[in-house]
Amino acid sequence: MFENKKSSILLILKTLEEYSDEDHFLTQQDIIDKVEANYGITLERKSVSYSISLLQELDYDIEKGPRGGYALFSRLFDPSEVRFLTDALFSSKALPAKQAADLSKKAQSVLGKHQRSSYSYIYKSPQLNRTESKEVFFAIDTMHEGIKRGKRISFQYKTYDEHGEVTLRNDGYRYIVSPYYLVNSNGFYYLICNYREKYRPIQVFRVDLMTNLRIEDEWPIKPLSTIKGGEEFDIADYINDHVYMLGGDVVDATIRVDQAYGIQYLRDWFGKKARIYEKDGLLFAKIRCNEDSLFFWILQYGDEFTLVEPISLIERLKQHLQRQNKKYER
Repeated sequence: MFENKKSSILLILKTLEEYSDEDHFLTQQDIIDKVEANYGITLERKSVSYSISLLQELDYDIEKGPRGGYALFSRLFDPSEVRFLTDALFSSKALPAKQAADLSKKAQSVLGKHQRSSYSYIYKSPQLNRTESKEVFFAIDTMHEGIKRGKRISFQYKTYDEHGEVTLRNDGYRYIVSPYYLVNSNGFYYLICNYREKYRPIQVFRVDLMTNLRIEDEWPIKPLSTIKGGEEFDIADYINDHVYMLGGDVVDATIRVDQAYGIQYLRDWFGKKARIYEKDGLLFAKIRCNEDSLFFWILQYGDEFTLVEPISLIERLKQHLQRQNKKYER
């Protein structure tokens, strides 16, 4: 395939992609040597010069170095973007370690070998607590296909027995749901869907706990607009209101800020939707949140905040803390 001399332009481009960057420039002789070593093709200097000029005319960002040589600057992703993608893959618990490492390699393949050397920590992925499910990508594809075709999907749901071993919930019962959205939150993928409205209109399932997925061709998706609360459903609002991706009702709450540094936590979790104000020399915040999520959030940040309302949730917190106090007094 390399007998055609016109292939030299592609070999030169691949060589620049692999070995050059803003800090590493290749002379024409460097390019000739690497093409011959990697592909067994001998190039002439005129061919290298002509190919580089043609690539520049085709808008490839090839620059000449201050001391000579050439380097490919712009790529599909720049190093900071690849770093962000790699960090996201490394920290995500939604993927098994091998898939996270494989995806990271693909993301880094747009960089040169010198830039890739700074990403070795991704190979420590197995040391993280991650899902062991190898079905995540299949599950995502199945759900997207179901949504595309307007069909419900079904699956069995994994849980753990008293020995910590994986088992199937409800003796392998098959859940049939109308899928609407896939959300990546707190390191895991979640499916937002409708299951049984007598429980709650919108339900959430963790994707890595799903198994044996299939599309139910006989069951059309129930339109989101036809279920309770679905007419005005907004995915961004839903994610903001469900900080731990738990189901249940959303409540309007008031909290007192007991430690000023706690405002950072407010911004981290609720963004600018948390309305902070001062009253009688004290700081308060109005937030909107799923009730179960708020319950656990207040327990997590009990030193920084005090719940003021709703009263029903305060009573729930008091009862929970009393039970915990009695447990540890024993």
